[in-house]
Amino acid sequence: MKPVITIVGRPNVGKSTLFNRILGYRKAIVEDAPGVTRDRNYGEFTYRGNSFTLVDTGGFVPLSDDVIFNLVEEQIFFSVRESSLVLFVVDGREGIHPHDMDTAEKLRKLGKRVFCVVNKMDSQKTHIKAYEFHELGFEELYMVSALHGTGIGELLDGIYDVLQGSALTDEVEEEGEKNFKEGYLLKIAIVGRPNTGKSSIVNKILGEERMIVSDISGTTRDAIDSEFDYGDRKIIIIDTAGLRKKNRISEKIEGHSVAHAIKSIERADVVNLIIDGTEGPSHQDSAIAHTVVKRGKGLCIVINKWDLMDKKGEPKAYTKMVRERIPHASFAPVLFVSAKTGLNIEKILKENLKIRSQMEMRISTPELNRALEEITDAVSPPMISGKKIRLLYINQPKTTPPTFVVFSNHPESISDQYKRYLEREIRRRFGFTGVTIRLYFRKK
Repeated sequence: MKPVITIVGRPNVGKSTLFNRILGYRKAIVEDAPGVTRDRNYGEFTYRGNSFTLVDTGGFVPLSDDVIFNLVEEQIFFSVRESSLVLFVVDGREGIHPHDMDTAEKLRKLGKRVFCVVNKMDSQKTHIKAYEFHELGFEELYMVSALHGTGIGELLDGIYDVLQGSALTDEVEEEGEKNFKEGYLLKIAIVGRPNTGKSSIVNKILGEERMIVSDISGTTRDAIDSEFDYGDRKIIIIDTAGLRKKNRISEKIEGHSVAHAIKSIERADVVNLIIDGTEGPSHQDSAIAHTVVKRGKGLCIVINKWDLMDKKGEPKAYTKMVRERIPHASFAPVLFVSAKTGLNIEKILKENLKIRSQMEMRISTPELNRALEEITDAVSPPMISGKKIRLLYINQPKTTPPTFVVFSNHPESISDQYKRYLEREIRRRFGFTGVTIRLYFRKK
């Protein structure tokens, strides 16, 4: 196991900026507004040949009456308890805040090794002021500017000196890690409109309360990665911020969240579109599905809150309604689940693995051409302006997504209707359930 390092501190002291700086890329949302990071955000980095797991947590606000901040505090303590080291970030410009003293006291009670990281050290004046943070009672004090990168090397050296004995050094463990990186790894994304139960589904899959769950829409703002074992496979599940209509994005931070959700779709192999069963699929759900299809990802449509439907919800009729409202995703399986009761939650992973397997399916050229001949014999391409259109040959040059090239004497004249017919027939014969496929038409 890699040693775990957790970043804690008040809102807006630069925790996510430090997280991004150590990882070397912009994974966490960074915005000059308190409370941006709410869930735990995991990342990995390597320093001097040793690998570490870094966790960014929500802003710590002791004694807050805000329900969200109370949920955040639970997440922080959960992460700290599983950590080998805690980076307690404070604002060097502001000096010691009363909340810093409260947080320091709580961290001492947990008995963890703590580095006090004084951030925003951008001038000599702030450096002189920083020494007052010794009053917090922690032996190690590091002065950094996460924004500009100063002091980060010294901090990493300190982390290495403390944790190198915990890092992977055994040859067998290193080989296992190598196989994990090179072997089969499924990345699945959980997307959908706000308040559809995405984080509740993730929690049920993981078997722990890793995501904050509340009835307040928009609780998850970042895309959160969680890695776990499922049988003999490694899976990364990405819980994303709820996608909203553009005209409803009133805060700049929501714009960031939409961008992160789209990036999560791009990173994933299979995307699970979560729909509130009590509301049914909306135009926005159709737009999300279009985004998934456009990017060539696997797609599974998950109808959540099925426990609230009573006898009103009949799967066959409901599936028909989903197909009508999201016609361009007719190839996607539709699952009916309840994050509350656990109904069919495991089916999500089983279906995702099937979809991933079909994304890698390759059909031999002779088999494809036999199918093409039968398909065109059954229904020939319609003539256009007196031209007889013939489909001469088909092959599959790539997978993920499965891509087919059809050669024709007049490819530019093939109608969209006939292209859809051809795709349906390919699916009917070969499967590709939940899989986006590409059809290209070329002149012979």
